[in-house]
Amino acid sequence: MTNHIESTINDFGRQWEKYTENTGYYASTASLVALFGPLLFPSDVKGKQVADIGAGTGRYCRILNELGAREILVVEPSSAFDILKKNTATCQGIQYLQATAEQIPSNAFDLIFCIGVLQFIQDPIPALRAMGQALNTEGKLFLWVYGEENNRLYLSFVRPMRKITSRMSHELLDKLAGFLVFPASFYSLLCCFLRLPMADYVRQYFSKLDFYTRKLVVYAQLNPKYAKYYRKEELETLLKRSGFFDVQLYHHLGYSWSATARYNGYEL
Repeated sequence: MTNHIESTINDFGRQWEKYTENTGYYASTASLVALFGPLLFPSDVKGKQVADIGAGTGRYCRILNELGAREILVVEPSSAFDILKKNTATCQGIQYLQATAEQIPSNAFDLIFCIGVLQFIQDPIPALRAMGQALNTEGKLFLWVYGEENNRLYLSFVRPMRKITSRMSHELLDKLAGFLVFPASFYSLLCCFLRLPMADYVRQYFSKLDFYTRKLVVYAQLNPKYAKYYRKEELETLLKRSGFFDVQLYHHLGYSWSATARYNGYEL
């Protein structure tokens, strides 16, 4: 398990050291608010003490700062930590911690954000419990993960590919991502006229991205050695087993799950 965690951290460090920029819609407040759906509102962040777990290059940290978070603890374990600090240097009230989610301090946070991280952890319960224990009594976890529903055709292609691409050198994978972004963009164009699989995601997210970010998205799908796609019931059960209650779920664009939950430590 330790080798898996270290390998995943190294993979993402390599990814963020290459793709250091956050541009366009990908870096916009609107992109995060879309993930919130009906679960959170931008005003819920204002004046709050929050944590951003697995912050990468600081995309969501900057958005949370723009939304008026009072204090933000930024947690990132990878070698991209210096890039994260550089990208968020102008943000106010930032504290940095180079650590994994399990090492988050119990600071009585109002909100903890874990966006696009949990699906890469084979045993996520220790991380979830640590995040729960770091919340105050009225605090909430906001979580976003890949969903399995409506993705089975896509997964029938990407899972076999990932067995190869996850073992490629960074240079080769980067070139492959640069090639694949063209058919992905053509598919995005077709979705403007045809009701194809994942059309909502393509129309309302992928088509809004610039070329640089589309290439990053392709790379990010092929880079990790392990990625979990959660069914609704799986995610709800996982959160309850980890000591959370009042679990609310939102099926974002038919391909992923957003969730909020509160913590009392009682397992399902």
